[in-house]
Parts: sequence; C-alpha cells; structure tokens
Amino acid sequence: MVEDTRSISGFLCRQIEETLEFNPVPAYSLAEAASILAEDEEFFVAVLDLNLPDAPDGEVVDLVLEKRIPAIILTGSFDEAMREKILDKHVVDYILKDSPRSLDHVKYLIQRIYRNQGVGILLVDDSRFFRSFCRGLLEAQKFRVLEAGNGEEGLDVLSRNPDVRLIITDYNMPVMDGFEFVSRVRELYGRNEIGIIGLSTQGAGAVSARFLKTGANDFLPKPFASEEFYARVTQNIELIEFIARLREIAVRDPLTRLHNRRHYFEAGKKLLKEAEENRIPVTVAMLDIDRFKGVNDQYGHEAGDAVLVRLAESLRRTFGRSHIISRFGGEEFSVLAYGIHGERAVRLFDDFRGLVENTEVSYGNERIRFTVSIGLHSALGRPLSHMIREADRGLYRAKREGRNRVVMQS
Repeated sequence: MVEDTRSISGFLCRQIEETLEFNPVPAYSLAEAASILAEDEEFFVAVLDLNLPDAPDGEVVDLVLEKRIPAIILTGSFDEAMREKILDKHVVDYILKDSPRSLDHVKYLIQRIYRNQGVGILLVDDSRFFRSFCRGLLEAQKFRVLEAGNGEEGLDVLSRNPDVRLIITDYNMPVMDGFEFVSRVRELYGRNEIGIIGLSTQGAGAVSARFLKTGANDFLPKPFASEEFYARVTQNIELIEFIARLREIAVRDPLTRLHNRRHYFEAGKKLLKEAEENRIPVTVAMLDIDRFKGVNDQYGHEAGDAVLVRLAESLRRTFGRSHIISRFGGEEFSVLAYGIHGERAVRLFDDFRGLVENTEVSYGNERIRFTVSIGLHSALGRPLSHMIREADRGLYRAKREGRNRVVMQS
C-alpha cells in the first residue's frame, strides 16, 4: 500500500486486513516502497498512489510492475492523458479518490484478482500478436490464460482444461471459424457453464448478431479499449460464478455443506443407472445420531450443530468423492456407496460407527461424545426409493436393538 495520505492508507489497510484477511504493508513514498521491495518481492497486489512527494508522475507504477506485481492505481485528480498512459502499462485499474465508494472498489478489485487465480480463460485467434496482447491484459489480472490458433485447436485445449470459465474467440480463422467453434462448444457446455465473448474486426451488426445467436454471451469489436475489455471479461466471469453459487446453494445443506436430499436423488438415480449397466452393486446407508435431542437439551442447539458438522466432516473423510453423501434432514444422513456391498459394506460402516463412537466434539468447556445407528441395504438394479426404504428398515432395527450398531437389511 503506497499512499502518502496517512488517513487513506490507514483506513484502507484496516479494511483490507479486517474484511479480506490479507496482510497490508504500508509505504508513504517511492523510496520507502523501493526499500520494502528490495527486502521482499512476495506481494500479491499493490495499491499505488499516482502522485507521491518523491514520485509525482507515477514512477512508483514502473517500480512495482518491474516486480511483476499487479497494480491498482489511486489518484486524487482526473487527467485523461495520464490515465491512458497508465492503463497502457496493463495495470488492474485506475481509481479516482473522490468518495468512500471508490475506496470500497479497491477492496472489490483485490478480492476479484484473488479469485481470478482459479479461473481459466481460453483465447482463440489465429493472430499470435493479438493473442499475446490479450494474454498480457489477462495475466495482469491474474487469470490463467490458454491459447489456440483456431476453433479445432480450441476444442482440444478445452477438453484438457476443466477450469476454463470464459472463451474469447475471433470470428475469421482457418480450419474452424468462430461461429462453428461456438456452436461446437455449446453442444458440450451451456451458457451458464462457460461464457463466450466473440470478437471481430468487422464490427457490430451481422457478425455480432450471428455470434450471439450461435451461443456467445457477448461480443466485442476489434480494436477495443482495455477498460472495456476488462469490464466485459469481469462481467461474464461474475455471471458464471453467480449462477454456480446459486446452483451450489440449491444442492447443499447450509450447515454441514454436504449435499441435500435434492442432489442425492438426482445424482443417485444417475449412479444407479451406471451401476446397473456395468453390473456393479451398490449399498444405501441410512445413519441417524442416537439420542440427538438429548444433546440439544443438555448442551444447547449450537452444540448440536457442532456435532452435526463433525459427523459431516467424518463422512467426507471416510467416503470422499467416490460415493454420494447427503444430509437428509435433522440428524439423519445417507451414503450411496458405489461398488461396495454385502459383508464388505457391513465392515466398512461398522468401522465408521466405531470411529464416531470415539470422536469427541469440543464445545466451549464441554466435551461431547455421541454415537450413530446405521441401516444398510445392498442391491443391483433396484430403484433408489426401494433401497432407501429397506435401509431405513435396517436403521429402525438398529435403534430397537440398542442403538450404536449397524444392521444390514436383506
């Protein structure tokens, strides 16, 4: 944080530390910034005042960019010529210090750049020069950039990089042009899964309309201003992220972060179909925390929540990604175990039962122990609703027979 107005520097540093949990290092001059950088170059991003007492013309920007640190520029006055000069250096953004809202925008940009590290962007254009130009713009924002010289290469790169969330593609390319490429991508991914920005030197009109009708989310004519390019890229990425968050909310239990019943049934039916086609048996397990009401009554509902979260963590660690795990509701959970059945399933879930029995949940000064009862049903080619019903019967038997046990319902 290089800012000579100490009130602004202090405010931003506190806000960044408290709300974003980054560790801001303040400097108040070019000389002080140079001294800090000489000792430590491991900075994620720099926030720079354009006018410093010993650097009135933005010299601090060059100092930071030489270290390949993304730079967010602050300025107290608007100067069009200086703005264009600074933006040409591929900084993150240029912000006028004219209101508290502008300082909030600094926090937003830092958070955005942090998230960009996990976002892949695929550039598809037959011009190496243009791809290099766009790569420079995108890497300044910490995106992971991939390249292809035509649509056919683009499909190959896309198939090998599942983290791609945005494609930027030209129209006029050899082998496979932009229209065909977009159409092929849309056969694989919907508009809400991967965003596409079409580009063309032919400007708006027929080309932009055809791009959008073929499946692109947006269009940008060449040449373009870097600010508009950044705005379009960010807008499309954030829309994809927003929809992904909505989907996640729809299928996740908010407390335990396990999948909910809705996802369990949707994914479970697909898994059972695959298992039947490959002649692979599966097991449904229904789990219930024993005497959970007593935990809530004795320790309080927040303690009960801590027990639920700990059980969910144990389920994730034991059954991982290979099986479908769900919180069915209340203190009841279910696992759809793929390729595990019979006595092997009984041993696996009994080991898990023992693990839970020896688990201790810390809540305040309390140490809470709890147990689970588990009902199982193994089958091949039976409906999911039937398997759940039979596993439930096993669970009720486990409860009747004394709790803290596993019962296989045949």
